[in-house]
Amino acid sequence: MRLGYLAVFGLILLHGFPPLTNATRPAAVSFDLTYKHDAKGLEAEYQPFLDAFNKGQTPPFDKEFVALTLPDPAKWFGEYFETEQVQALVDEYQAEIAKEQKSRFTVMTKHWPSGTHFKVHCKRYPPSLAGFQPRQNAYKPKTPIPVEQFEVKFEADKPGTKGGRSISFIVNMVWVEGAYRYVGGGAYPFWSMPENPADRIPKKP
Repeated sequence: MRLGYLAVFGLILLHGFPPLTNATRPAAVSFDLTYKHDAKGLEAEYQPFLDAFNKGQTPPFDKEFVALTLPDPAKWFGEYFETEQVQALVDEYQAEIAKEQKSRFTVMTKHWPSGTHFKVHCKRYPPSLAGFQPRQNAYKPKTPIPVEQFEVKFEADKPGTKGGRSISFIVNMVWVEGAYRYVGGGAYPFWSMPENPADRIPKKP
């Protein structure tokens, strides 16, 4: 008889409470996501940032940029660069991510009125000459790094202060653990980009 009550109680426990889903699990638990290895996948990675911006959030956007950030920078840089170079690269990388968040937010709020909503479009950027040389003292990878370039466009739902409807920028990405990870904007990844802005101006032939 006691066993019968235990069995009934067990069924109540099983069916009386909803199963844990991603939405009901504790916030401290994180789950790895895998994105499409293409432009659509990159759009999905930028979407959390735009969702937060469209709701009026201000920097920092660390949580929204998590998919775009190297999950273990020291490990990744250690695979491609000399050991004594890794910490300097990690420090510069963290600064680069913070700068990218702030830069996007600043441009979007400076050139578009409050309440503007954006959506994202991405496409592969065709290989082309940068028009200027990489950083002269740049750390050289031990093996080639498969960097992929994309053009990212944030399209606004209303005209900006100068009448524009969108902003476009070039990003350098590496595919790591199921997602594109940002490693700098423009013609080169951050470790090769000239530090002086004047050195980033394309030279006329």
